Amino acid sequence: MARDLLTVPASQVASESAFSTGNRVLSDYRSRLHPDVVEQCVCLRDWYKAQQRTQTILAEEALGDQFDDVVNLN
Repeated sequence: MARDLLTVPASQVASESAFSTGNRVLSDYRSRLHPDVVEQCVCLRDWYKAQQRTQTILAEEALGDQFDDVVNLN
């Protein structure tokens, strides 16, 4: 599943023209993302942000538990 979601589609543009500041050879056809790829990117971003929120919540809970332990010692 990760291979399907995280792979970067190969470009149809030659490397010389991709890094050139001269005349661009990109057309509307070559520069657009397929709707499936856009959907995959949005889902991946949402999963990543949800994981970050979960990790933040768990870290805050652990810190709160440690604080409670210190307070109860006194």
